[in-house]
Amino acid sequence: MSIGRPAAAHLLRRAAYGGTVNQIRDFSRLTREEAVDQLLDTSSTPAVPGWGRFSNLQNWQAQEAMIEWWVDRMITAPPSIEEKLTFFWHDHFATGRDKVGESELMWEQHVLLRNMGQGSFRQLLEGVSLGSAMLIYLDNETNVAGAEQENFARELMELHTVGNGRFTEDDVIAMARAWTGHNTVGRTRENNWQYDPSYIFRTLEHDHGPKTLFGITKRWNALQTLDELCYGVKATATSDYIARKMFQFFVHANPDQATVDTLAANWRANNLNILSLVREVLLLDEFWAESTHYALVKTPVEFMVDVLRRCGMTSSDDSVRWRMEQMGMVLFDPPTVAGWGRNSYWLSTATAWGKSRWINGLKWGSDDRNILQNLEGMPIEDAVDEVVGFFGIYGASTKSRDQIRELIEITTEERPWALKYEPFAVGMFMPEVQCA
Repeated sequence: MSIGRPAAAHLLRRAAYGGTVNQIRDFSRLTREEAVDQLLDTSSTPAVPGWGRFSNLQNWQAQEAMIEWWVDRMITAPPSIEEKLTFFWHDHFATGRDKVGESELMWEQHVLLRNMGQGSFRQLLEGVSLGSAMLIYLDNETNVAGAEQENFARELMELHTVGNGRFTEDDVIAMARAWTGHNTVGRTRENNWQYDPSYIFRTLEHDHGPKTLFGITKRWNALQTLDELCYGVKATATSDYIARKMFQFFVHANPDQATVDTLAANWRANNLNILSLVREVLLLDEFWAESTHYALVKTPVEFMVDVLRRCGMTSSDDSVRWRMEQMGMVLFDPPTVAGWGRNSYWLSTATAWGKSRWINGLKWGSDDRNILQNLEGMPIEDAVDEVVGFFGIYGASTKSRDQIRELIEITTEERPWALKYEPFAVGMFMPEVQCA
């Protein structure tokens, strides 16, 4: 049975960045399995540019250009899971240019997340952990035997795999020792003391002695710890942590433990293949339940991308880097090692103020773009439908419709000239537009 338009719009909000009218129509004709599998098929996604696209720019300009490229990609790419999964891993494996320093290293990590973020979680974990951006951001570039740096060791477990409370301080110490010698080249006489961020393993700086990690004593090295986290005594904890986080990203914030247990067990059975976990999450009855629709609060990036697409705009039409900063979410520069928060994290006066300023700027150009310019003289319920429909909302709440109706009635009576932009601006603050 086909899923219909409300469910298609829901799927495209969650697993992509919203859908156009035509995309929603096309997906509405598919079954659940067909719709999900079409989103998971990334074979026709456009190519990703190499660093050469940004290499002639100053460092801060390169980051801005990278943000603009990614926003445009989110806006224009055909619906597929690639963009949302890259966004998920960008937050999960948080690193920031402010500390990493070179935008090129951030771009290398972005491409890695994009290329490896749909396959083996074990391989992705290794690629990120040994990448220059992570080595620098979490200080493993200076982790050497006798002067262990525990920052990466702790976050590898707390943020990237098993989660808080599932390891001990002794595990942190042992993990740090296992990762000694996995550094960056740094400044050496051979490179004329110019900083080289490339990964290098220095066996003379590695602690080759026995270490007790997770209750197991042996001569642990870095890659063995990743195997243990993914396939060994911590496999259940890691799969539970990632399955829960994936559910919360796509479905809602409060999964029951039985659902998480099933997702995690099946994921382990599929050798931690990422797309297999995503597919199972998206096919859950709970994902499709009407009570789940609009259960997540959009991040500023998700909100901006959806609105820009509906307005026929791209990054060149607005200063997206500056707007993101006002809303508290600048890509490639998360606020902490834990990335950004979700849902209620974005329900703050500061975020609302940033959105308001952006929306206020957009509304003045709505007539130039012929956005909702035909409301004057239209029957009131048709006008409400027009506003709600512009934002791709199916099943808008009675309260949302009443607020739009009241606005149109008052505006028609008191300042009809404002019909050209006020419904557009107020429509962006409907809960259904702010939520996914």
